[in-house]
Parts: sequence; C-alpha cells; structure tokens
Amino acid sequence: MFESLSEKQREIVFDKSGKFVVRACPGSGKTYCVSARLARLILDWKNDYVGIAAVSFTNVAWQEIEKKYSDEFKLGDRILFPHFLGTIDSFINKHIFLPYGHLILKCKNRPALVGEPHGIWTGKYFSDSLFDNISYKIDGTLYAINDRAMPNNWTTNNKIISSKKNINKGGFATQSDANYFAMRILEQFPQIAKAIALRFPYLIVDEAQDTSDIQMRIIDLLIENGLNEVMLVGDPDQAIFEWNDARPDLLNEKYNIWENSVVLNESRRSSQLICNYTYSVSSLAEISTAVSDVKDFAHQPRVIIYENNLQQVVTDFISECEQNGIIPTEESVAVIYRSKNLVNDITGIPEIPYNGSPWVTQDNYTKDFAKGKFLYDNGDFKSGFKAIEKAILKQVNNLSFCSEENIERMIDKHGFVKFKSLVYQFINLLPKTDITLGQWIIAANEALTRNNINFQLSIKNAGKGYSFNQIFLYEKEKIVDRNYRLGTVHSVKGETFEATLLILKTKGIGKAYKTILRDNISIADNEELRIAYVGITRPRKILVIAVPNQENKTAWENKLNGNN
Repeated sequence: MFESLSEKQREIVFDKSGKFVVRACPGSGKTYCVSARLARLILDWKNDYVGIAAVSFTNVAWQEIEKKYSDEFKLGDRILFPHFLGTIDSFINKHIFLPYGHLILKCKNRPALVGEPHGIWTGKYFSDSLFDNISYKIDGTLYAINDRAMPNNWTTNNKIISSKKNINKGGFATQSDANYFAMRILEQFPQIAKAIALRFPYLIVDEAQDTSDIQMRIIDLLIENGLNEVMLVGDPDQAIFEWNDARPDLLNEKYNIWENSVVLNESRRSSQLICNYTYSVSSLAEISTAVSDVKDFAHQPRVIIYENNLQQVVTDFISECEQNGIIPTEESVAVIYRSKNLVNDITGIPEIPYNGSPWVTQDNYTKDFAKGKFLYDNGDFKSGFKAIEKAILKQVNNLSFCSEENIERMIDKHGFVKFKSLVYQFINLLPKTDITLGQWIIAANEALTRNNINFQLSIKNAGKGYSFNQIFLYEKEKIVDRNYRLGTVHSVKGETFEATLLILKTKGIGKAYKTILRDNISIADNEELRIAYVGITRPRKILVIAVPNQENKTAWENKLNGNN
C-alpha cells in the first residue's frame, strides 16, 4: 500500500508525531503524503466518535486528497465520520461559528453565512450594500476587502459602521466575519476549544502557507487547549492569497519553532530542466531533484515576447505542444495569466471599464436573473437554475441575501413540484442571452408584463451596450469548450499540466517585474514573484513564459538563468 513512498515521505507518514511543519517544494507529492498519512492513521483508528481533521483551502485541494486516498490506498471512496475532510472555512463554520456564533453575535437564531462564496449579497441601502466588503482584523478593527469599492473616509462614516455591526447582530456574517467570530468564541469560551481538541486530536492542514493570522490564531487556541498532534504542510513560496489575508510568514515561524519540521524537496512533477530553471526564483536552499517519469524530458523552458498577437501566441504554443507529443486538452495544457484583463486579449471579448458595473445598488435581484439565465443558456443548468431560484425569492421577499433556509420555507409553503415548476417557468419566459444587456432587459420586462408578473428588472444606462459574455466573462471561461485550460494563476494553483504558457504584463500589483527582478527582491517579500512562481511550476514537460517586450524578457531570463 505504501510502496511508492520515498524515504523522506515515509518518514513523514510513519515516523513524525507531535507538532511539525512539512516544507514542500512544488510537485513534491505533498497531497500524496497527506493522503498517505491519513490512510496510515485511519487504518489503525479504533475510536468511533473521535477523529482526524484534515483541512485545506479550496474544494479542489481537499477533493484531490480524498481522490488519492481512494485511488491509492483503497480504504473506501470517502473519508467519513468520525473524521473530517474539507476546507478550513467549512471546518470553522461547522464546528465553531454556526453552532456557537450566537454566543458572540447575541442573535436569537443560528447564524447565517452570506456573501460570496455563499451567495450574492445586495443591500436595500448603500450602507447595507457594502456589508460583504467589510470585515474584521485580528484586533477587531474593521477593514475593506476591496478599498477601491469604498467611499473616502468610510471608517468614520457612522452609517456604514453601524450597518455592518447591526447586520452582524442580526445573525448574518461573511466568511471572513465567521473566521473572526470563531476566533473570539474560542478565546472567550475555552471549554469549546477543549471540546474540539478532544473531538479531533489530530489536525492536518494542507496548503498551510495560505493561513491568515486569524486562522493561525484558531489553530494556536486549539493547541493551547490540548491539541498535541498538528501537521502543517505547505510552501511559503506559493502563498498567493494575500488579498484573502494569507500570511506565509506564519508557516515559516512554525517551521523554525517546531524542531520536528522537515523539508520535502523532490519534484514528482517536473522535468529536471524545469526544476533548474525555476529554482532561482524560489527560496529553496537547493535545486529540487526531479524523480518522476519525465525527469529527463529534453525541452528547455524559455521566455518569449508578445505584442498585440496573444491569440497567435496561444495558437503557436498549442502547435508546439502537439509537436512534442502532447495532445492538447483542458487537463493537459494550460494557458494562464496574471492580470485578468489579459483574457480579453486572448478571447477577443472587450473589457468592461473599472467601476463600469451595470447593476443598480438598490436592485437586489436583476443580476441574479441575468446570471442565472446566462449560465443556463450556456449549459450550466444546475448553477443557472439555482441563481434564478434565489432571484425569485429575493424579489418576492425583498431579501438582500437568499439562504437555503429561505428556499426550504418556500418549498414547505408551496410544495416541491409547484415551486420548482415556477423556477422553470421563469427560465423559459426570460429571453436568450445572445443579445446586449440593454436589449435583454427590455425583452425580459415585456415578457414579465405579458405574463402579469408585477415587477421589472433594471440596470444602469452605462451597461446597456454590454454583452453577456463581457459581463460574465469569467463564468463563461469556466464552461466554454476548449482544447486547453484558460484561467488565472490563482485558478490553477495545486494543479499539474503537461505544458504551461504563463502570460505576464509589465507588472502585477505594485512594482514592475523588471524592478523586482533587477533588485533581487526576495520571494518571501513579494507576492507578485510568488504568483509567477506558482505559474512556472505547474508543468511537467513544457514551460513557456510570455512577456510584453525585450526589456522584460531580458530581466526574466537573467533571473531564471541565475545571472542576478
């Protein structure tokens, strides 16, 4: 069962105990390692009501752990009770915030999670509409998730501050709020922390470089209250979620404090040429050793220049893959980019100007109807149906947010078949989304009037000429058929491809790449460098980096060839 483990992996799976960090290089098989340790522990597990908690930061990541557990170790298709496998947010929600949040919020009912990823939030008033863009720092002060979406001096605006706190008191919280309040719960009620530490005496955190200070504080509180077995697995060089409060330095601190920690520096993903080429960007003490079946693949990574020809660059890259024996599919070939507006150049779909949103703040349902119909028209029937379902309830009940509980109450009131039939009727009466948004709004309102439905949809005048492909471009990219994967670096983190084309502009956020590279700024101190590093460490066989001019090409080549 464990024959394919390397010597270092075997040490992690069988010999390590207590609190320790696994500092893992890209493609080192850390997911396999996590799955193997889970399998080893579960194989010997005797307690029916106490279990292991294994968490990561995305659904893709924890599902990959479970897939390897199932495929490689044959202990069942799922990791089941008494154990927990899921995202760190879902663990916090299920075991801390949702059952105990009322103790902090002082609300009468069980708290409800709102805003993305739990659903679209819209407020009745301007101050309410900002609720999901504001959350709490570890010290309890408020901060804006997106500063540019906030008015000037909002921190002294009593209406905005009061609105945030009153909505929280009503039992509503965003995911960021939930994490903060969960931390407060464990601080104020240590008996809850003790109970969780008893319920889950083993904690495994995958992608631990992405923990925020609040999430790490939650882990520390569990340790303070009796949790002794903690395995943190991650790579600080791949921490690319600072916008979501990720603090890779916290993992480094634990690595230095916990003497039992280890480094895993064998690449089971990439060729040795790719390992050599990407090493100088990393903080690794030594070049990763390629140990996979493609370790000797003889394709030298390189940097190329694009100008106004990104579509041709992509076409040429796909041809290069084919010439090297790679059949292009969404699973094998990735075209990834750092700046979202590059997708407009690649697809030829015009960009919507910043602050060009067509949605009216006080309208809490038009966006849901439009998005739902667009998804349904493009073959994502489940997501489209769900969006229309929530739009109906938001309109009927004048809700800022539609929860599953709201849907269940409507089904109880009208019956399952009748309510679901109503949703399908709405889907069928709304016009196709192959016209401009303005034309669609007119046609939709005419259809609503004809069917004696007593409400209308509304948008800003500036949005009338937008196409649905423009407005929901990133939703479209998830469901469009291509012979390659197209997405941001963030969207492919943790994944492996046979070939990768990484497209960069002159800068991401902050300093230009050429300045970062010329000044030898450490990857530990610069998230833009970490984002690029994640991109260039995705492929097994072929790596091509596309930059906009010769100056950037020279800067990247000097860095990647170790000349800086």
